[in-house]
Amino acid sequence: MSKNLKALLEKKLAENSQRHADASQETDFDVGRQHTKLSVDEIDPNPYQPRRVFSQPELDELAASIAEVGLLQPISVRQVRDRYQIIAGERRWRAYKLLGRATIEALVIAVEESDMAVLALVENIDRADLSDYEIGKALRRIEGLFPTRKKLAEALGLNREDMYRYFTFEHLPEPILARLDANPRLLSRAAATDIKRVMQSIEPPSLALQLLNRAWDLLEAGRLEQTKISQFLLRELRVFKEGDAAKSHETQTLARNGQSMGSISRDKKHLVIKLKIDVLSDEEEAKLRNFIEQLTAGSV
Repeated sequence: MSKNLKALLEKKLAENSQRHADASQETDFDVGRQHTKLSVDEIDPNPYQPRRVFSQPELDELAASIAEVGLLQPISVRQVRDRYQIIAGERRWRAYKLLGRATIEALVIAVEESDMAVLALVENIDRADLSDYEIGKALRRIEGLFPTRKKLAEALGLNREDMYRYFTFEHLPEPILARLDANPRLLSRAAATDIKRVMQSIEPPSLALQLLNRAWDLLEAGRLEQTKISQFLLRELRVFKEGDAAKSHETQTLARNGQSMGSISRDKKHLVIKLKIDVLSDEEEAKLRNFIEQLTAGSV
């Protein structure tokens, strides 16, 4: 049934008028439908709606269009107890609320949970204003309705390999996902896949997040392209390692009265103290040996 829904939806989208080319469209069913008017206040959004951010200027434009020529296509809903959930047409419903309209034309349809989820996603999946991140979140929300991701891909008519790229976002750190929630168009699934690959090679994870946050600041500021984030991470990792290596081989010169008397150096395994044999008196050497004995005994 899901594939039939997809085909019916695509047919309706193609038949839609130019004025409402940006509006969400509707499928038609031979059975299980009822055309009616519903109160806008007894309708709830589709829980599987993939679009998380609605453009206010576009909603204003749609509302103005509806005010001028009316609603060209009713929204579709399904009844859930004493309320209704939108299957398709959330933008039209929001536009009606902006206009202060009390009721809206609706097609009440009996559909299965999985079909409702598929319809909501397929309706939006090819829209230019729906980001890869939003599609990825929608896929994660509905995948539990299908036995396998393969079945999910078949229901949506998606190439499996391409669908799996949408799931790449779930491997990004939570702080980055929170920033994507605020600006979902910042990152494509291809760039996310590259970032995931690089992040997995960086240890510890805290360092990987530190570098990615630095890259994200530049991305949000428009100073770094998303396609170059993985290169940025590798470059910053290299700089970090070079700096860390330099620190691990630092040597400090020891001096007394302006005269060199030795050095302290360290690498990843050793701390080495070197003193010229003639710079310490017998008493000073005894004090130094005594201090080292106390230090190793843990009594200092």
